[in-house]
Amino acid sequence: MAELHLRRGIRFAASVFLISAGMHAMAHYQYYVADLFADERRRAVVEAMQSYVIVPRFGTTMWTLHCMFSASFAVFLILTGTAYWWMAKDMPLQKLRPLATASAWLCFAATVLVSLAYPVLQTVLILLLAALGFSYAAWRGRGITRPAL
Repeated sequence: MAELHLRRGIRFAASVFLISAGMHAMAHYQYYVADLFADERRRAVVEAMQSYVIVPRFGTTMWTLHCMFSASFAVFLILTGTAYWWMAKDMPLQKLRPLATASAWLCFAATVLVSLAYPVLQTVLILLLAALGFSYAAWRGRGITRPAL
């Protein structure tokens, strides 16, 4: 039974990442591509960001950097969710519980750090829900022990 809970908890965390990736990708499209010049205020912000050049040689502006980080966030959520889903499916149990424990600690630490430094609700909730899924996996999978060396 511990194996089922362990794998289910990690799959939950992976699902949080994958669902969040889809939601963020749609929001990225809506805010950065489809409605780029929807109103005067947004147009003014975009023009101001485009006028601030960060790397002149490559034509990188504050706007392109901002868009890149938004798209990268969705891509990293997809990669993370996919990797954890496969690990929950195929990884041996003796290695899966330490992974869940370490992932829970990292996600909880990241939740606190992001909450204090850059409190964006979407990111805080993604990290918190993933941390809860990993914690569930580590706690309910505690009957699984490491093999003796």
